[in-house]
Amino acid sequence: MDIKKGKAQSVRWLHIWLFLVCVMLSAACSSRSSIRSPGGVQAAHADGYVAEDYADFDDSVLVEYPNLPADDGIPLTAAERQALHSTGELDRSLTADQKKQVERHFKYFLRRNRAGFQVYLQRAEGYLPYVKQVLREKGLPEELASLALVESGFNCNAVSRSGATGMWQFMRYTGTRYGLIQNYWTDERRDPYKATEAAANYLKQLYEYFGDWHLAIASYNGGEGKISRALQHTGAESFFELSRLNKDIAEYKLQLRPETQQYVPRFLAVVKIMRNLELLGFQEPDPARAYDLVAIKVGPGADLSALARQAGLSYADFKALNPAYRQKISPVSGHSTAYVPGKSRDKCLAWLAKPQARSFAGWQQYKVRRGDSLYALSQRHGVPIETLRQANNLKGSSLREGATLLVPGGGKAAPAPVAKPTQAAQKQSGSANKNTAQKSNAQNSLASSSGQPGSASAGRVLHTVQRGENLYQISRAYNVSLSALQTANKMSAADSFVLVGQKLVIPGPGEAGLKTAVAAGKSRIVVVRKGDTLYSLAQKNNTSVDKLIQTNKLGRNAMIKPGQKLLLP
Repeated sequence: MDIKKGKAQSVRWLHIWLFLVCVMLSAACSSRSSIRSPGGVQAAHADGYVAEDYADFDDSVLVEYPNLPADDGIPLTAAERQALHSTGELDRSLTADQKKQVERHFKYFLRRNRAGFQVYLQRAEGYLPYVKQVLREKGLPEELASLALVESGFNCNAVSRSGATGMWQFMRYTGTRYGLIQNYWTDERRDPYKATEAAANYLKQLYEYFGDWHLAIASYNGGEGKISRALQHTGAESFFELSRLNKDIAEYKLQLRPETQQYVPRFLAVVKIMRNLELLGFQEPDPARAYDLVAIKVGPGADLSALARQAGLSYADFKALNPAYRQKISPVSGHSTAYVPGKSRDKCLAWLAKPQARSFAGWQQYKVRRGDSLYALSQRHGVPIETLRQANNLKGSSLREGATLLVPGGGKAAPAPVAKPTQAAQKQSGSANKNTAQKSNAQNSLASSSGQPGSASAGRVLHTVQRGENLYQISRAYNVSLSALQTANKMSAADSFVLVGQKLVIPGPGEAGLKTAVAAGKSRIVVVRKGDTLYSLAQKNNTSVDKLIQTNKLGRNAMIKPGQKLLLP
């Protein structure tokens, strides 16, 4: 009996040992797959781009952190103390208590999540130089680049539980507000270059709104409306003061979420680590390994698999470098932006200028009905079955009722003529047709509007688009809704791109409406000065932010800018 018991115990320990080996192997495999760059593409080398298994490269994995990491109780080393006490534009003048809040997150990234932090740094290699360049061009602190690491670990495909998407984690509304197109064909929140431009614009306007970087960064997470209402309710003048008074706010909807309260300390911890990577023993991102890509304009209905071949890439590699595309075909009713290695630019443009590159132009979405088959659709639209399979990435012959397919718009597919893009058009990445115009060069700026007064012509108020302006900013400057501005200029609801020099019709009374309101004794005008915010104007003029928003028909998240005229209640 003892011998049998001994054998049984040995077998049990063998099972436990085998289980532990499997767990270790699994962890090693998991670690290996997580180190790949965004989208499954490893860092670029001289011999090209190498993709991993295409079946899982589009995984949408979001970085999630504990709201308040537990303190491990281990004192900081001399190097860690030096890094924690280093200062820059975003973390100067922190009190001892505030540094203590930052230290919890600082320790978390250095110790518990050190391996993950190194993965985020490796992902950042492809984009960090570009992000810093955009921030410099807009006059913003370069250390704001750390926000992309806090938001997503530089993962272009990250999607949160609430639907925030991309490297900069834009919600759908905010992305649209800052010019990022989202439809069946593309989701530009995943475009690392356009989303970086949009994030920089958003951060710049948040800073202009609050005049304080900590409040601006908290608003990036919690929303400027939430932060401004909490400030007004508590009378706080800084983020840390607002966070301290948060527990005293009786009304639940005015309270900051725990995530927002920890967001600024977490960001400041990452800033301090990024400033001292070598000192803290991390492998620094190598600028030489940044993606060497150029932006090209892609016409309607282009076969992206074929474009990838022209660029010398597999489709998996192309998709990883162009995560904004949602289909294997470019949008059939407008132009879009693709990023390809610089050495393949001319070859790609030459191919895109050929008629066969537009083989799917004019196609449209079709919902499969009961009784439909590939043969029937092929006969109805006059295209080969294989072409339908290629357009819809189909392998078998059966169709699922209710599924969405791409089919020719009517009869046989008739490619729309597209002029060969000129070099100037590539730099501007614009289109003469304002209904489909999209900026495609990653270097183009979507900076804050400089604002030029509209000119009256034939009884209309016209606005000439200036460099850096977008449709939303123009609508705010004239106190009209975005939809009204789109309707007045015969734009679709999804169309938000404008070109420098383009003339826009401003609906409604515009400047005349302000004068009418003043003449009627209903209100008076105030001109926004540099540093003014809705909150500061409300305080100066003995009114509330809500009344200012209501009087001027502004959106809840509206921004104001120097030179803009507002009506005071």
